[in-house]
Amino acid sequence: MPVFIAFLTLLGVTMTMQDDASIVARHDQVWFASQPDESDLDAWAQAGAGIVINSRTPEETAGLPFDLAAAVEARGMRYVEMPIGGAHGADPSLTTALTEILASQDGPVVMHCRSGTRSAHLYAAYLVSTDAAGEDPFTTMNWPGGRDTNLVRALLPPANE
Repeated sequence: MPVFIAFLTLLGVTMTMQDDASIVARHDQVWFASQPDESDLDAWAQAGAGIVINSRTPEETAGLPFDLAAAVEARGMRYVEMPIGGAHGADPSLTTALTEILASQDGPVVMHCRSGTRSAHLYAAYLVSTDAAGEDPFTTMNWPGGRDTNLVRALLPPANE
């Protein structure tokens, strides 16, 4: 299905997900979402997403009524946990790992947490660390939600990485 969608895109055909499938904002091939349910995962897979990055903590994810990792993988997408918050805090290695993931992915990547905010801050740190943030990373990425520059700074890897 992703190859077919890519082909349609080359022809200028655009596809949207029904009800936006919990998508809060988009920046190029990166989509930011609130906590998905299984129908959202179906929509993401049908739209060609290849990776789902979860920024919720393992404790939060364990409270879901379904096994998120198994549900993502059953739909042919790769599941990656990058927890932010709680005992996990804000780990700069997540930004480094995100840089590697985005460099190796050709299709859409969905980043989510409860509301999309933690994921947006991780992506903002990525934009800053790759000199792609422009004047304001949140404006660059079309983020409509809260903005915490201290969290972005905490997620930035040391300058020599």
